[in-house]
Amino acid sequence: MEVLEEETVYSGRIFDLKVHKIRLGSGRVIRREFVEHPGAVAIIAVKGDRILLIRQYRHPVRGWIIEIPAGTLEEGESPEQCARRELEEETGYRARKLKEVFKAYVAPGYSSELIHFFLAEELEEGVSKPEEDEITQVIWLDTRSVLEMISKGEVRDLKTISAVLWIASQGL
Repeated sequence: MEVLEEETVYSGRIFDLKVHKIRLGSGRVIRREFVEHPGAVAIIAVKGDRILLIRQYRHPVRGWIIEIPAGTLEEGESPEQCARRELEEETGYRARKLKEVFKAYVAPGYSSELIHFFLAEELEEGVSKPEEDEITQVIWLDTRSVLEMISKGEVRDLKTISAVLWIASQGL
């Protein structure tokens, strides 16, 4: 594939909307619209058999959802720095042990967003520092309870479902 033209049709605080004109291997030329995203982190914070979740209002879905702590990478910030910052901002916790365990694309059909998943252990409680528009509540649940909530449709956040399935596959 060859990109013939690139256009930014919208530039926002979190992402840009791009349109590319692409020549396929067959010679056919197509247009593709997609979200260009700087990437994000998601934190799988555990204490024993419990996982740290947050209940957060998400305006795009017009409601409250249960999810793991997460956030968008800032310019010049490494995924690990972002994970440490987001964990403390959203929950007040700091992790003595933080390890990247997997990466996943959110929706590669229309977005470049790649989420770096971190396992956070040996947590120390502190004070949360949420951003002005973040309304969150910390919840601790065991993995089995979260799996039940997923099966009942009570947890619908894809990054959280991915994280809990990873935890279950690891026997944590």
